[in-house]
Amino acid sequence: MIKIKNLITKTNVKMLSSLATFALVITTMASNQRCWYVLHEEKLPENSKKLRKF
Repeated sequence: MIKIKNLITKTNVKMLSSLATFALVITTMASNQRCWYVLHEEKLPENSKKLRKF
């Protein structure tokens, strides 16, 4: 029973870590691209400015 709990915990940690990495990549991409919409552009959070490359 303990081995199963350890396996589930490790799997959950890996999945959540992957999700956090994916979110960071998406935020970085969004901060480096211009908005494709002509009429509406949502403001990004202030913390996303430090992810810019320029």
